[in-house]
Amino acid sequence: MKIQLREQMFSDKEQLFLDDGELKAYLFRYDSGVCGVKLENSKGYIVVLPYQGQMVWDAVFCGRSLKMKNACRIPKFRKEFRDTYGCYVMHCGILRMGCPSEKDTHPHHGELPYVTYDEAAIVSGEDEKGRYLAVTGLYEYYKVFADHYAARPMTKLYAGSSLIDIRLEVENMGSAPMDLMYQCHINNAAEAGAKIYQTLPWDEEHMSARLSIPQYSEVNPKFLELLDRVREDVSVTRVIGKDDVYDPEIVTFLRSPVKDENGFVHYLYQHPDGSADYTTYDANVLNCAVRWIVYHRDWQAMGMVLPGTAEPEGYLAEKEKGNVRSLPGGETFVSEITAGYLASEEAEQKKELIQRIMGE
Repeated sequence: MKIQLREQMFSDKEQLFLDDGELKAYLFRYDSGVCGVKLENSKGYIVVLPYQGQMVWDAVFCGRSLKMKNACRIPKFRKEFRDTYGCYVMHCGILRMGCPSEKDTHPHHGELPYVTYDEAAIVSGEDEKGRYLAVTGLYEYYKVFADHYAARPMTKLYAGSSLIDIRLEVENMGSAPMDLMYQCHINNAAEAGAKIYQTLPWDEEHMSARLSIPQYSEVNPKFLELLDRVREDVSVTRVIGKDDVYDPEIVTFLRSPVKDENGFVHYLYQHPDGSADYTTYDANVLNCAVRWIVYHRDWQAMGMVLPGTAEPEGYLAEKEKGNVRSLPGGETFVSEITAGYLASEEAEQKKELIQRIMGE
């Protein structure tokens, strides 16, 4: 069942919109006027912005918010995401992606992160994983004598699960091939003492720290000392020390991960209480990834793994690397990622899986 949404359905008071037993959907508006859809199950809830980028603004499971911590309390109407940035999941791309160089002409992370969607809907259904509620929508990009595509995201919450499925379809609606760059920006909350487990070796061949510093950032002196340590041994980022200052950020390229028998890779961020953040995806589809860490008084974000089709160095640099894909006319690109929360017992099971894959 698919129910189309209209902006007049949203009010300042959160209202139950769909009751499917354990699964429920609520509609509301933030004080800023931005519309929100809350999908709820027995484990917690997620909030999706149906019209502003179809961002997953928050994900709360077993009483813990998974999203990064910063000064952006609620989403606001702005022209670009950096003016209202505090989400859990953001779609980046599609024609361009990453931090633009001085020679690039595209916005930071492309046109998709905070565009206004043309359509939004709630879907109720069942698949091999069980019953779910989902938020989906349509954004159509069109410029005369240029590219024409349709982006169709879908974020699913399943009954009894604290993991969500994050899907994006991009259809080239033109007849000519078009450039394609995509990244799923997943922003977990960082915590000193939490530890990363991954199907990726902790060595220079597989992990490389970005040497450049974003042009919009001011540098904290303590950050330069940390960056020197990271360049010597990237594994120091496995656990954030209480005195570490990731300001403005440390970005690490994650290359050639070890895949399981189905081509999937696994990343786990286990907190001191035993619970964990988890992300898995098909690395044959999303063949590039980076890690983004910010940790200081104003910002605390652990982008444990940001899967994509390219690294985030801007269009020109990625074009030179061969990371800009060409999507033929009439064809569709599909990305599927699972991310969310694991309780202690589930986290231990994933740790064992990662250790088996890595032969530990």
